Amino acid sequence: MADQPNNTPAAIDGTYGAFYQKRNPVHVYPVEFVVRAFLGNYPRHKTDAASYRGKRVLDLGCGDGRNMPLLHNLGMEIHGTEISQEICDLTAARMQNLGISATLEVGRNHALPYPDGHFDVVLACHACYYIDPGTRFSDNVSEIARVMRGGGSLIFSAPIGTTYVLRGAKDLGDGHMEIADDPYGLRNGYVLKKFDNEAEIEAALRPAFTHFEIGSCRNDFWGIEEHVWTVACRKAV
Repeated sequence: MADQPNNTPAAIDGTYGAFYQKRNPVHVYPVEFVVRAFLGNYPRHKTDAASYRGKRVLDLGCGDGRNMPLLHNLGMEIHGTEISQEICDLTAARMQNLGISATLEVGRNHALPYPDGHFDVVLACHACYYIDPGTRFSDNVSEIARVMRGGGSLIFSAPIGTTYVLRGAKDLGDGHMEIADDPYGLRNGYVLKKFDNEAEIEAALRPAFTHFEIGSCRNDFWGIEEHVWTVACRKAV
């Protein structure tokens, strides 16, 4: 039986804090789509790795910092957010041990602790679609756009409606889904935003963002069927 939903901010902070405290790895490895987004060249997505040097990047919902070594190797000024000070401290210590300079602060998708136009790049790897109580995905989009400079790059992932964590989820309307049967028992009660097609992604982010380059990953990790959109776009000027 699924856990009873409890998606208050305090419950979310505690659940994820315990999760990261328990795993607390010494070494971390970047997510594949992030490597491809920053280093790859494809028919629908072209990038120049050298162009990132010296740019200020926000790793939104950075978790254990797994993507920060890549951002460091690209020569970027790294900032990150997580939902609790405990997670920030764990990840900051890990980066320090790896010789990586990164400034981490507590923040939520709809309330980021930065001034307007602060970042050249925002990376939101499996992060920006989580919705706090009393907010909508549109609030997250507005806040991410606020902290970015015009023309800056946003790279993010978002769930396809068929992904494993949405099985049995409660449909709250407008693509907002309350998780009910997370096989890892970590996110039951959380609300996230899913997208069934590319048009829905563009509609949700315009007019704040433009120049969309959209891909997808449909993986079966030994019974965990993870289906996600991978998106690169630009903050409107």
